Amino acid sequence: MVWLQYAATRRQRAATAGLFLTGALLIAVAARLSYANIEPQRAKAAERRKVLEAFIARKRAAVGGAGDSPSHSQPDPPKT
Repeated sequence: MVWLQYAATRRQRAATAGLFLTGALLIAVAARLSYANIEPQRAKAAERRKVLEAFIARKRAAVGGAGDSPSHSQPDPPKT
């Protein structure tokens, strides 16, 4: 390969190392921010799930005749 014929100068190695470290730092910061935002996202998802389950239970009760048949029983309450 032509681009490997000549050894890199000290300045080129320093620039390569600097860019590599900058990229690694950006990845580390992004990972940290991602993990910092997990709990609020989980809480929002849990709240949406509870609202959706309540909505579906109301619709089942309205369509099924409020528990006339055992096949349309109410779902178990969410575990907290």
